[in-house]
Amino acid sequence: MEIHHRITAVTRCVAAITASLTLAAGTLNAQAGAETTSHAINVNIKNVTLISTTFRTNVGPVTVACSSSSCENLGVFLTPSLLNIICPQPTGASCTFYVHLETQAAVTANDSGIFQFLVDGVAPRPGPTDIHGFFMWDTADANSTVMQARSYAVVAHVTNSKDNQAHGIEAEFGCIDLTGDGCSATMGLASMSIGLFTP
Repeated sequence: MEIHHRITAVTRCVAAITASLTLAAGTLNAQAGAETTSHAINVNIKNVTLISTTFRTNVGPVTVACSSSSCENLGVFLTPSLLNIICPQPTGASCTFYVHLETQAAVTANDSGIFQFLVDGVAPRPGPTDIHGFFMWDTADANSTVMQARSYAVVAHVTNSKDNQAHGIEAEFGCIDLTGDGCSATMGLASMSIGLFTP
């Protein structure tokens, strides 16, 4: 299981994390000082045709943790974590991916549980997520240790830089410490679908 630590501005202090973890215009600002307005857009993508769907499952459980104050940890729940899907279009043409995650998850009491979605290594557009691809599924909840159903989906509109380009799609989960004593997040049963659409 690949688990890695990411050092971000979110780990600088509990006060900054607590202040910045707010929903603004339907997106999570998971990093201190991050802008949400530039990524918070309403988009209607119409008249697209479903070309294929890729399904992925995991029976779990998978746990990620970190122990320092204000730490953040992300982990892989599907292997391989990065899936490359070809957009069957010429250079300059576009595809749309719809990534839908269904799972059960828990996080240590009063901390934050997060998903991160990335397409070609960046936050999916139009998402919605914050500018780093994060979606917070629970935060500052005293009962968050109870395993519960969690679901989220994102839309990613991509443009090919070459014919039949493969685009990398990745989802991870994790926790952000808000209580000063580290955090832990666990995912149980999980399924993810990735729909590929073209104009």
